[in-house]
Amino acid sequence: MKISEINRRLFLKQVLAISAATTFPSFWTPAKSRTLPSSPFVSANDRVNLALIGIGNRGGEIAKDLYNTGLCNIVALCDVDMEAPHTQEIIAMFPDVPRFKDFRQMFDKMADKIDAVTVGTPDHSHFPITMEAMAHGKHVYVEKPMTRTFNEVELMMKGGKI
Repeated sequence: MKISEINRRLFLKQVLAISAATTFPSFWTPAKSRTLPSSPFVSANDRVNLALIGIGNRGGEIAKDLYNTGLCNIVALCDVDMEAPHTQEIIAMFPDVPRFKDFRQMFDKMADKIDAVTVGTPDHSHFPITMEAMAHGKHVYVEKPMTRTFNEVELMMKGGKI
């Protein structure tokens, strides 16, 4: 087993733990845990290159939580409304990261630089974004509802092979 596989597994385990932890209000967590990471234990080469699709509201919360693990490099930001007030905090956190308004263009230009994506968009767009990411061989973090229909679930279970 390669070291990169172990680190990706660790990343996915921590994603699950973080998603469970975000169900608690932020005032229940210590203030120190809400700061940006400075993890000296993980080298930059061992981090997952993560693209954030949907960076406002819930997508922004997901982005901050995953970044705070210290296990990912944010390599792309994607949101249909980059000028919206609710996206500005994430844009300010990552001012030098490439930005896209269309996830398809992001994959066309940066697929080789992305290991995984988060999908923090409105429910009806979860399926097409997840399918596109899977078609490029990317790991995907998407919250419920993952799809809208049973047919979409079956297509997703086939791994994007239509």
